[in-house]
Amino acid sequence: MSKLKIRAFAGVALALAVASGAVAAQGWRPPTESQRCPSKWGAGDERGAGNHMKPEAVLRATRLIRTGEVIELGHVLGAGMPMNPARVFNLSNPGLGFAAAEWLAKQDPILLGADTAPVEVSPNPDSQLSLPVHQIALVVNGIHLLENLKLDELASKRIHEFALTMQPLKLRGGTGSTVAPAAIR
Repeated sequence: MSKLKIRAFAGVALALAVASGAVAAQGWRPPTESQRCPSKWGAGDERGAGNHMKPEAVLRATRLIRTGEVIELGHVLGAGMPMNPARVFNLSNPGLGFAAAEWLAKQDPILLGADTAPVEVSPNPDSQLSLPVHQIALVVNGIHLLENLKLDELASKRIHEFALTMQPLKLRGGTGSTVAPAAIR
């Protein structure tokens, strides 16, 4: 091989190594099996962050109720929604990245919610990852997720504190449910 070809090959190899290192440094990787669901409430725990809901937490939430106003947080199905099978629906939305999800998980919330589905940026910038925020929240930390919330009325009224109520479907062994969330203040 000529010196020019060797230098060109070495340059391409170096560029690929640097690029792949930069991509790997920005990525998040799913935890190993032993790191999944390391519930701080014990090995048999099935409630995750729901364990935070002790009577004291409920009583603290009732002190947020000031006006008697109830704001429905669920999205109403409308004609503009992509439910017609003849239409193409490409999921693309803003949302949380894995670094934000890891930071939020350290704050120890009961749940994370958003007006998008999923709660995370979609498509993920790392095409090798599928829903890392779901994995960080649900699988690793037991934090519940709410998607497709209707938050525009809360935002327009500058409501930042409220008691959140919702009733999931009573499903045995289910991992998700439609809910009817409401903000009460």
